[in-house]
Amino acid sequence: MVQVVIVLVLGAIGLWAFWSLLRLLQGLSKPRPVADPKTDQQDIEPVEPEGEIANDGLVYMFAGKFVKPATRRALGSIPRDRAFDLASDTELDPRDFAQEIVYTTLIQLYENGCIKFRLVPRDASFMPPFPHKAWELRVRQLQSFPSSPICDSLNIAFEMIYKRRAKKAETASKDGIPEDDLWVSLDDLLENALKAMRQEMSFWERGCIYSDLRNYVGIGLTAQRYLVAPRQDTWLDRIRRKPPTPNPVAMESQNLEAEAEALLKRINAFRARFGSAAACEDPDWPAGDVDPGLLQPQCPLEDLPLDDCLRVSIYETLIAIRQLEPSGEAGI
Repeated sequence: MVQVVIVLVLGAIGLWAFWSLLRLLQGLSKPRPVADPKTDQQDIEPVEPEGEIANDGLVYMFAGKFVKPATRRALGSIPRDRAFDLASDTELDPRDFAQEIVYTTLIQLYENGCIKFRLVPRDASFMPPFPHKAWELRVRQLQSFPSSPICDSLNIAFEMIYKRRAKKAETASKDGIPEDDLWVSLDDLLENALKAMRQEMSFWERGCIYSDLRNYVGIGLTAQRYLVAPRQDTWLDRIRRKPPTPNPVAMESQNLEAEAEALLKRINAFRARFGSAAACEDPDWPAGDVDPGLLQPQCPLEDLPLDDCLRVSIYETLIAIRQLEPSGEAGI
């Protein structure tokens, strides 16, 4: 009796499998309906952007004008940490990309009177890169920042730092934050800004500090519709991160290429006014040879060129933070 039941069950399963296979073959033999190209085009039709684009957005969209090409791919680096120019798909230096984003944002805030800088003496940190500076760049917020991805994260970073210092000051005295506590070191500011960015990014959007700064700007520009997000029809499309594409309507209506050229002129004017001739003439600076007189000055700190101090401080901060992150070269 049991054997008869087993035979009947196996027979039913065999009939169901044969019927399913037959239906599958019939479906494959029928021509698939072709989607209406007009309807598909409407789904990805670019629209007018929202809000203004700042320096960080211009660097992202026209990175080939601002960022050095990649020399070689780092051993063990993962694809999402690599950087490319949106227009030409040329691979770019990811560290220099991140540095230009931070640098252009800070000079925009400085020229708009939102922040100011000062140099203070410091001891050696015993962290790469070498040689160590005998001074530290600090930043003070004077007013609220204009809206942009990096400006917003810096604004949050200042709020976080000031809130902690105000709480500590209340326990010691009721006079509020001391004047000296209003100045924040650049590395502390960028670390807190990076924390704020990563809280808004998914796992697949995060990488190292270089890629996170870049991707955060891209996410913001996509939300403003300056970029068109790639299609994510399948789960594989969501895992295999594709770069966004520029919105042609925004490119034309906002005249973004002319804005990028104007930014290049402002950068050159800022460096000519606040930088040294040696730094302006060296395309690899500050990754190349840096004047020891800048790092270990014999003159008063206020006499040092501001642009040189700003660029070498950003360079040092990015490398120091990257040193503490998991490395693909170590197999982590």
